[in-house]
Amino acid sequence: MTHPDTGSFERMASGQCFMPGVNEEVRAEHQRGFRLVKELNELQNTDHERAKEILRALLSPESEIPGLHAPLNLEFGRNVTVGRGVFINFGATILAQARVTLGDRVMLGPNCSLITVGHPVNDHEMRADGWEIAKPITIGENTWFGANVTVLPGVTIGEDCVVGANTLVTTDIPDKSLVLGSPGRVVRKLEG
Repeated sequence: MTHPDTGSFERMASGQCFMPGVNEEVRAEHQRGFRLVKELNELQNTDHERAKEILRALLSPESEIPGLHAPLNLEFGRNVTVGRGVFINFGATILAQARVTLGDRVMLGPNCSLITVGHPVNDHEMRADGWEIAKPITIGENTWFGANVTVLPGVTIGEDCVVGANTLVTTDIPDKSLVLGSPGRVVRKLEG
């Protein structure tokens, strides 16, 4: 039998292993989010005022409202905080079982993925049972992503960075870095 706290928001966001779908509050929030994302995507970028209302209901209360080209794939938007002047392009995927923070003027190119969640690597029984673990992602201000960038759990990307198309970011990136490749590596420091 699974302990009732094994799927709580607190446990999910704390970096501990958790069991998705066993906590009623988490399940209800998950479904609420899916309904709102479906409605947002069905607008097909034609009703910006309604899109803003939906984003206000989806994102954390501290969040600004980003510029967005739907479709958007988003889980647990209440864990996402967006700064001023952020733009999210077509096809973004944000799995926010842990906190996701996008600093001011972050730009995400088409089909970028911010993935806070994974499965326990060293325990095959926990993986088989469906346990998950989440770690936060932080993107510093003035950072730009090309198309198809993927950021994995626990990564912090500094300010004023450029992350090239198709880059897989698996480790922290310092400020003012140009990052390319899979896995992503700093190829040079940026001026200014």
